[in-house]
Amino acid sequence: MQLRQLQHLVALAEQGSFGRAAQAVHLSQPAFSRSIDMLEDKLQARLVDRAYGTVRFTQAGELVLARARELIADAQQIQRDVLQLEGLSIGTLAVGLGPFAASTLGRMALSLMAQRHPQLLMRMEVADTVTLSERLHRRQLDLFIADTRDLKKQPGLKLARLPDLPVSFFVQPKHPLRRLKQVTLEKAMAYPLAGPNLPAEVAAHFERHVQRDTRGDGRDERGVFNVTCDDAGTLRHLALTANAVILAPHALRAPALNTDTDALVPLPVAGFAGMQTHYSLVTLAGRTPSAAATVYTRLVTELMAPFKRPAGR
Repeated sequence: MQLRQLQHLVALAEQGSFGRAAQAVHLSQPAFSRSIDMLEDKLQARLVDRAYGTVRFTQAGELVLARARELIADAQQIQRDVLQLEGLSIGTLAVGLGPFAASTLGRMALSLMAQRHPQLLMRMEVADTVTLSERLHRRQLDLFIADTRDLKKQPGLKLARLPDLPVSFFVQPKHPLRRLKQVTLEKAMAYPLAGPNLPAEVAAHFERHVQRDTRGDGRDERGVFNVTCDDAGTLRHLALTANAVILAPHALRAPALNTDTDALVPLPVAGFAGMQTHYSLVTLAGRTPSAAATVYTRLVTELMAPFKRPAGR
């Protein structure tokens, strides 16, 4: 039994004759009659009494006609729901973000998604890469964006590398260190030094500089940062209120959107030029993304496009 055959039965009831019903559904009358015959054969019941020269439904026909109208209405509602979902007037999106990604790309993308699709239910979760990976595997996230240098190869994950963003130390504009011709890590450590938890290879790079620059001065046992925090807003607050030197990616720019490094300025530190993010967009391999996830991915790609290296470089 096919939905098309049920639609033909409803057309027959509405038009009152085989000829008019066939015309309404753009079939020849013989083809239309065969469709009704096939439906009756499938149900093994006579649905239409043809003996009187007019269309009269049997008791079984009335029952099937009522259910056919319900099923057709449900099918039409399914179509409307899918169209709404594709247009993101309904639906959900769960995105995971690493700390650096959350402070720049994540917040901007979330703001633009909220502006463009105000009815979409969205949830953003900030965590480390390992935690985000576990939640993605459990289908608690649609995707996540994070620094994937520490993410060991895992079956079932699909990683799409995103363009790198420059990373710098930032301070408030009147910070005393800005008056120096050259700032070393040792001089920066005279002030509160704050940053997020770092990927292992990045943390190792900082530790080598700490051991070299502070050897013998009593601070060689101190870690790179005396304040470690994965919340970008808190880091920015420390820079503005406690003269802290913070590590952060350069902000993406978009009209009418404030960013975490607004009112802060980059501070060049010797030995730490050219630092960059290593973002990847991570999804489950072989899983068809939702309409919302597809739109979010497209938006992220558009936001990162200015940072994409030209081919051949």
